[in-house]
Amino acid sequence: MNLIQQIQNLSIYDWLLGMSLVALLFIQYFKLIKEKGSKRYGVKVGLNIALWLIISLFIINPSYHKQSDTNKILVVSENIPLEIIQKTKDSLKIQEYFTQQKFNKRLLENDGFETQIGQIYFLGQDVRPEILSKLVNHTIHWLPFFKDNEIQEVQWRAIVNKGDIQEINGKIHSSENQKLTLKWGNQTIDSVNLKKGFNYFSLRTPVFSIGRNTFDLVLNEEKIQEIKFFSQKNQPIKVLMILSNPDFEGKILADWLGKNGNQVKIISNVAKNTQSTISINQSESDFVADIIITDPNNAENTTVKKAFNEGKSILFINIEQADLAAKSINQTFGTNWALKRISTQENIPILTDLTAKPFAFQSTDFQKLNAEFPIAIQKRNGRIGLSLLNETFPLILSGDSLTYMKIWQGTIHYLLPPKSTTILLDGPIFSNSKLEMNFNNDQKSSSVIIEEDTIQKQKSPINSTSNKVYYSFKNKNWQKFQDSLEVFVEDNHSELTKANAIKPYLNTSNSSINTEQKLSVGVPEWIWFILILSILTALWIEPKI
Repeated sequence: MNLIQQIQNLSIYDWLLGMSLVALLFIQYFKLIKEKGSKRYGVKVGLNIALWLIISLFIINPSYHKQSDTNKILVVSENIPLEIIQKTKDSLKIQEYFTQQKFNKRLLENDGFETQIGQIYFLGQDVRPEILSKLVNHTIHWLPFFKDNEIQEVQWRAIVNKGDIQEINGKIHSSENQKLTLKWGNQTIDSVNLKKGFNYFSLRTPVFSIGRNTFDLVLNEEKIQEIKFFSQKNQPIKVLMILSNPDFEGKILADWLGKNGNQVKIISNVAKNTQSTISINQSESDFVADIIITDPNNAENTTVKKAFNEGKSILFINIEQADLAAKSINQTFGTNWALKRISTQENIPILTDLTAKPFAFQSTDFQKLNAEFPIAIQKRNGRIGLSLLNETFPLILSGDSLTYMKIWQGTIHYLLPPKSTTILLDGPIFSNSKLEMNFNNDQKSSSVIIEEDTIQKQKSPINSTSNKVYYSFKNKNWQKFQDSLEVFVEDNHSELTKANAIKPYLNTSNSSINTEQKLSVGVPEWIWFILILSILTALWIEPKI
């Protein structure tokens, strides 16, 4: 580029700086003329010339070239310890590294800088999408850096139904052996013990309320992550309870099911050849149950066997002799319950006010175990559930309704048939980040309203009742989804948000390799500031000597 082109490319900012330098030179010149003949005049002239030259060089920012291996470079985010940087350089055999700020400046101000580098390793999450978009021809590697006790990854369901099991999975590097708890307000609803070092964790809980929900991940009494999701009202179910005799366990369970909007019918023997029938919320004369809750004494009951043959779900509670009950159920329904005695005691404690039979479920095919309580479900013609818990109603009497809900909502969830339409959308959701939403068993509208946009669904080529939508949320906080649902969109300041912004730019196919290049190296800004400050100090001290 010739001199004329360089002058033409100067910006208004460059011209203003140039005129400022000229103005400073004239001010210094006239000041020195007035002081001509004064003591140490030569020192004053020298200091003023030095000040003007250093300020000029600082603005011009001269650089020099050095030969360096730029096949791989390391770009480091702020606040990463020097020992981590050096360890990373040594392990990857990288010669050159830049701070994220200096790398951004070079890339934006130096048109040829991109062609001088090959593979790029970003250490940390500070790189911005606009920087990554300029590096599409380079192989980009991301080396995440999170502080101890900081969530590195986390996932949950953004839209669920009340009573569904919400599962929060993630990973974290723990500074010590400690407990990670999941809280709903002030109540702990699940927890997991972390060992010192790297941990994958999984926390589970039934969803208790309808609408916007917020759980907190808490470590050492400090909230480290909010779990925000939306819960929609579940369709009421019909439950038939067939009990050998009326008891508090069946009555309180029936009342709880009724309070949650379900239809319940209770048939119990009160005397020989005499039955009592109680209905809760029942509005239909032709009552067809979705779930049968009974005890092992009624395994041969005609109604129970008929429901099983029709594919209904059956749950056995009030177990007395667990091993004999399991064998009886196996013979009648073709299940393969296998129990192992784990204690010589009559009952074993589970929690305060909660005990169970001294047996454990052994692993078998088509069986799902409750993670917290001795309850299991097997898939046969329908779903068959078996609970080894003793009476659970003391939990309600002692005020521990949360544990009671966890037991029965979780159990009912696994017994229910598949829902009509299921929306599969994972959280956390980030703004301006493309995500995929799946609609299973979806035969309704061909479009979906998100925020203020109407998006057409794309049908699955494999399953005609399965659709998907791709969308990027533009706004943050709670956003409208369809007619009555909402999703929560995260802010842009967390480390998880920064990490999510990097992922779309990662690749292994593009590569620009330059085994050795001359890199332009500038003088660090702090050196200029020290030089300018030193000369200004000398100019201030000189008249006082």
